[in-house]
Amino acid sequence: MTAPRLSVIICVYDMPREAPRTILSASLPYQKHVLADDFEVIVVENGSKRPLSDETRAALPDRVRVVDMPQPNPSPVFALNWAAREVAAGEIFLFSIDGARIFSDRLYAESLAAHALVQDALVYTLGWHIGPKMQTISTREGYNEAVEDQLIAASGWPQRPEALFDISVFAGSSLDGQFAPIRESNALSVPRSLFERCGGFDERFDSPGGGLANLEFFARYVTRPNARNVCLLSEGSFHQTHGGVATSGRVGWETFESEYRTILGRPYQQPAYDRLYYGAVRPRAARFLRHAIERFV
Repeated sequence: MTAPRLSVIICVYDMPREAPRTILSASLPYQKHVLADDFEVIVVENGSKRPLSDETRAALPDRVRVVDMPQPNPSPVFALNWAAREVAAGEIFLFSIDGARIFSDRLYAESLAAHALVQDALVYTLGWHIGPKMQTISTREGYNEAVEDQLIAASGWPQRPEALFDISVFAGSSLDGQFAPIRESNALSVPRSLFERCGGFDERFDSPGGGLANLEFFARYVTRPNARNVCLLSEGSFHQTHGGVATSGRVGWETFESEYRTILGRPYQQPAYDRLYYGAVRPRAARFLRHAIERFV
């Protein structure tokens, strides 16, 4: 069998409710304008206390497989690096450090097209939180899994993939929108060769959830010498609430930055970087682009 162009690597931990939606969004026919041979999806079970059910595993879509991390660690960085180096067959890696994030339906097609146009690029998307506010706020005001289930069902998703834009807000890391630097992406892709040169996720970030590991990875790549960075204008990932370490607010920024300082010897600083833009603009995402323009000017 021909190796896929794209290896999608998703880490899950205690997500029996959220991961099936993520898996649906990561597969055909949800993903548009790609063929089955274009990609593979590797879902890494990272030692969950509530693992994916037998029913979920038995009903996996074509081109999706679940692999169990041989030596699970509370930090997902080990699972992502292991899957990239030992399991993935593609020439491009697309990482999602948080398996509770639903993908937009043209993510693969737009990512592959951007990589074809710009060699040695990091291609990234913005992040959204499902619900009326960022989940660090909304979960303190009564937003929970049951409310979210009703919201998603009423939106018409997954039959209407773009409905997620109607029921979501920018994540804190993407608050300024597409035309400003962001802090992290939860659906970013890099060529295998670039990953091998710049290194994987920093395994010194060994706290539960990985702390600021995803931010460090993003900053290291977008500020590399002669960096080529491409922002996809209307693609992204949509976070489902699940009591995660960061989005639940259970662990504060000070704790994350303390680990960052210990590892790197400096405080975290949002990266400044140049970027190109690619992709068709979705009508349902127009209000977010207007917001981004207003913040930019």
